[in-house]
Amino acid sequence: MSHQHALCRHLAPGGNVSKQLSAERRLESIYDVLQQTYPTFDQTDDPWMTNGLSSTPFRCLVSVCLSTMTITPRVVRACVPLFARVSTFEELLALDDEELKAIIKPVAHYNRKTANLKVMCRQILQIYKGKIPDTHEELRKLQGVGRKVADIMMNFIFHEDTIAVDTHVLRVLNRLEVVQTESATDRRFNRMRPSIAPRKRHQAG
Repeated sequence: MSHQHALCRHLAPGGNVSKQLSAERRLESIYDVLQQTYPTFDQTDDPWMTNGLSSTPFRCLVSVCLSTMTITPRVVRACVPLFARVSTFEELLALDDEELKAIIKPVAHYNRKTANLKVMCRQILQIYKGKIPDTHEELRKLQGVGRKVADIMMNFIFHEDTIAVDTHVLRVLNRLEVVQTESATDRRFNRMRPSIAPRKRHQAG
């Protein structure tokens, strides 16, 4: 069964063919409009991009980990001074914990995130020989890396056809009647995630 038809069956459990085709066409139409209307993220003047928060794999991973449960302006306020001090996992690990906490204080839960970053650095250096793992499964083994962070890394850094779904994305998908679920952790929703990803579009100009 194709990803699109899996999506359609989720939308129309009874197997109504017209509803399945409607859902499939709706999803493609949405991506067509978005692609024609908006630039890709790296072509915008969004503060995340203009401040280089995803300019290297190291920066992207650290920034996205710090972004959980907070907003972009706070992440920028934390990451700009942080990346002025460190540019590698070795340097981040060597940074004094109290100094790191002070630098990333603008983000929520900076104490816990400091601890998570230090453990993650050790994992990458000791287990992955200094390289960020390039699979979703291995990324999620890193301390502080959940599904959303892994999805963003797979899309931004490893150019996989993935989509990061938070409460905001899920709300939009429901309103557009692309999905019908209240939880991004719903098993049926996770099975049809590949159907939602804008395949071969995420790097389009």
